[in-house]
This record gives sequence, C-alpha cells and structure tokens, in this order.
Amino acid sequence: MKRTVMCFLMSLFVLTLSAVSAETQLIALDAKLEILAGEVKLTRVGSEKSDIINRSCQLYAGDLLETLKDSKTILTYNDGTTMKVKEKTIVEVQPTSVRVFKGKTWYKFTKRGTEFKIETPSLVAGIRGTEFEVAVSSKQKTVVSVVEGAVAANSLVGGNTEVLKMGEAVSCEKDMNLSAKINFDVKAKMAEWNGADWEVAADEAWKALSIDYLMLKSQYGEDDPKTIEAKKKYQKAYNKAQKKSK
Repeated sequence: MKRTVMCFLMSLFVLTLSAVSAETQLIALDAKLEILAGEVKLTRVGSEKSDIINRSCQLYAGDLLETLKDSKTILTYNDGTTMKVKEKTIVEVQPTSVRVFKGKTWYKFTKRGTEFKIETPSLVAGIRGTEFEVAVSSKQKTVVSVVEGAVAANSLVGGNTEVLKMGEAVSCEKDMNLSAKINFDVKAKMAEWNGADWEVAADEAWKALSIDYLMLKSQYGEDDPKTIEAKKKYQKAYNKAQKKSK
C-alpha cells in the first residue's frame, strides 16, 4: 500500500514538473527585432524582471517591449511583414497578434493574411490590407489610419465594426463604440513613417543577423533548417556591408 502511494506521489510530482516546464517554455517568434535608435526595455515572457537593450535580439511569444525616449525599432517577420515602433510605445508580441498598450505603431503586411490581429485597450483590428497605423493614447483611445488596402476595426464594447480603406481612419475610446470614419492626408502619413531614419544601415544589419544565427545554432544545432537559413541571411548581409565599405 505504501509503495502504491509513493508511486502515485512520484507520478504526480513528475506531471507537475512537466506542467510547469510547459508553461515556462519559450516559443521563438519567426521575427527579428532591429533597434534603429535609442533603447528598448524588454520584459521576457514569464519573467518580472526587465532588461534595457540597445541591439537586436531573439524575441519570444509574450515578450513585452517598451521603446524609451527618442527610440525607434522595427520588427521584421520571415515573410517580410514589418512593424515599426516609435518612442514611448508598449507592445506585446505574439505569433499571430500584437497587443498595443500605448504609443504609435506602423504595419506593412505581405503574406500573413487575415489571421493576424492588432489588439488595443479599446478595439481589435483585423488585417485585410497592407499598410496602416495604430496609435494608442495614454488615456487608451485608439486611432487606426489605413494607408493602403483595408482593415476591419471592431470595438471591444458594443461590437460595432468599420472596414477602413485607403485614406480613412476611425477612433475608439475605451469602453465606447467606434467613431464615424474620417479622412486624412495619406502622403503626410507615409512621409512620417518612411523616411531615411527608418532604414537599417547595412553595416548594422549583419550584426543583428549574426546574433540570430548564433542563437539558433546554439538552440537547434548547425544542421537545422532554421540555422542554415539564418546563416545564409547573415552571410549575405555581411558581404553587402563589406562591398559598401570598399
């Protein structure tokens, strides 16, 4: 009888450890973070501690990013989808969604399709197009502005929906319905997000890619397809930087 009880307790202990391990297991995002200016406060998923970083690193599902004053970053997914983040912005990154708690973000989608969503304290934006801005104020008011394609904005309270097309914007206060659609200057909005200061310098790009490669090599091994692909990207960027410096 005692032996049976001990076996049961040991089994329960092993299952508990497995559950804890599963809860804390990190899921790597198929994306890289590039810091163009300033610093970013990174709170790793499952941790209460934050680190201040000023160079690219691997991100995991549930990581929390806060761009500090005079900072800007770009998150680039493997399929080419990009998210630009301005200063004083807080976001949580997931494989098929981004939560914006405050600040300004810009998105350009390629192949991710309608399964990707942008969540804010007052609405959810479903992707039907390519380029748009999501801005969340300190009072949790959200404004979605579409530059190209279409975006379906849904208020969290009331559930009303607006499909926004090029040159259209909508706002939503926390715990309120969406406002009526308004028009904005598309060219001015594009200029705000596509200047030379948003370009990643070639001599810095290869450094970020080398970090990605080394981390994947350590985690999955030299012969893993993800490691091989990361090595190709790193070598290509390095060769480009070398040619530019000559």
